[in-house]
Amino acid sequence: MSHRLATASLFGFLALTASPAEARKWTDTTGAYTIEAELIGFDDDHVILQRDADSELGSVPLEKLSETDRNFLKRQDAAGTARGVIDAPQLWTLRSGLKAPGKLVDYTRREVTLQRKRGHVYVNGRRFDNLPKIYQKVVPQLVGEFEGNQVADGDSLEKWLVHRKGQPVQYTVDGVVMEIESGDEYALPFFLFSENDLQVLQPGWDAWLQAHGDYDQQQDHSFELQSLAAAYQQDAAERRQIAQLQLGMQAVEAGVTSLWEVTLYPGRGVGGPPLWVVVPGRDSRVAQQNAIARNPGYVAGPVRRVSR
Repeated sequence: MSHRLATASLFGFLALTASPAEARKWTDTTGAYTIEAELIGFDDDHVILQRDADSELGSVPLEKLSETDRNFLKRQDAAGTARGVIDAPQLWTLRSGLKAPGKLVDYTRREVTLQRKRGHVYVNGRRFDNLPKIYQKVVPQLVGEFEGNQVADGDSLEKWLVHRKGQPVQYTVDGVVMEIESGDEYALPFFLFSENDLQVLQPGWDAWLQAHGDYDQQQDHSFELQSLAAAYQQDAAERRQIAQLQLGMQAVEAGVTSLWEVTLYPGRGVGGPPLWVVVPGRDSRVAQQNAIARNPGYVAGPVRRVSR
């Protein structure tokens, strides 16, 4: 028998809507509580689950899970599933509209020092023009926020620093650490994010800050942030897919495209049965391309039109 209220209390679920993948039944050590949930991620101490019934997230101590569940987590496919969610590409749209590609991996409080010397602007000892393009856009916004001025780009930042005559300026930044594709990490202040994003990112900040000096606790909070950010981004990707599907259906209704049923066969090295998917397309070739794009590793087979 499933005790949902007791399970929710035991597992400490957090309200966050995200798109569920394949769920399985999880059981506690007593066998009294079970839950249908998707695996989002896990480390040495906790597992992050997304409840199938309402898409809420929860952090569960591994020691509270049954032996069967703990053995499941030791399997390679479980680790692959978790890493697939955590490591999926992320794209964050900041309050200014700037799009920042990168994974959020930790909370941070760090000093950011700016100085102009020898004709160049330096950020924490690194030349501004050698920073990733995205961070070259973030730094002026940081200065504008702290100084309340009109610094908006690299040129206006340099002009502002010229007036400081070589004197460095330092800001204490509270926010998150973003890891970009190169593996480099940068601090992004909370104030750069939208209100919706902050509802997901900021709640764990106080707990992380209070755990200062306790490495294990801070690692736990960092892991929870990674899982929350990944699930939140997964939900955003799902919304984009729905929007694209709606646009496709509108095009079908307008007679611009048709719906096609495409048979897909697993390619070499891809396990699984054949698939039959319905996709929009101007013609059968475009439909095959759309079907393959949505199911990487598969090879297109027969196609038939299912709408006019």
